[in-house]
Amino acid sequence: MTRDEPAEYRQFLDAVGRALSEEDDIWQFQTLAGGSTLMARAEEDEVVALIDAGSLDATVTVDDIVRVADLAAQVGTTAASEGRPAGFVCSRRAPSGDAVQAAYLRNLRILNVHPTGEDSWGYALAILAHQEFAQPPNAPTLSEEQWRAVHDGSNDAVFHDAEQTPIATFAGLRAELAWHEEGDAAAWGSSHFDLPAGTLMTVPDQPPLPVTGVTLRFHEETRPLRATREESAFADLVSTWLWG
Repeated sequence: MTRDEPAEYRQFLDAVGRALSEEDDIWQFQTLAGGSTLMARAEEDEVVALIDAGSLDATVTVDDIVRVADLAAQVGTTAASEGRPAGFVCSRRAPSGDAVQAAYLRNLRILNVHPTGEDSWGYALAILAHQEFAQPPNAPTLSEEQWRAVHDGSNDAVFHDAEQTPIATFAGLRAELAWHEEGDAAAWGSSHFDLPAGTLMTVPDQPPLPVTGVTLRFHEETRPLRATREESAFADLVSTWLWG
């Protein structure tokens, strides 16, 4: 996307930074070149994460994710070694499914908030009840105990194509549901994801498993945020991802 409104991005990021500082005074912020990305530092000058607003009023694409991931690698965020996201991409629009997968593969998160009432905000979350993995006809037969181990570790699963390139994560598939399914949020639904021929699913401590698709049964839930303004809502969601 074109970045012809850097002042708007800086204003938004400044407001997010102020909201984060109201929660905790450990933060220091620096706007990176271009004006659309905020670098968040904590005590001892460590770079905790990046907060990007370059796609605030646009659909987040894979190119946007790659740009922010490259910036995170350049500044050296501490997230990878501590289990935190390396950066956040804020947007008021639903991202493409490919962008969601690209974000999870690069340890980024796309943030989206929406009003839930007067001066109140929330974010959508898919509550998963059941998952099924379709396999090709020649796939090895797994025992009940092996399938249980696969399901238990599935949230950390990564899918690789025939060239062993990571193409998706289970957590990313789950994240897509909150954006791309429509209907009654209180009702249960299911969504199926087809995977390319030759895809292998890797689960920690388990052998690679050939799969052709994933079916997820879920319902969407809106989680409230402790915010009365949009920028504070984004800040609250950043804090939730960073600190739980």
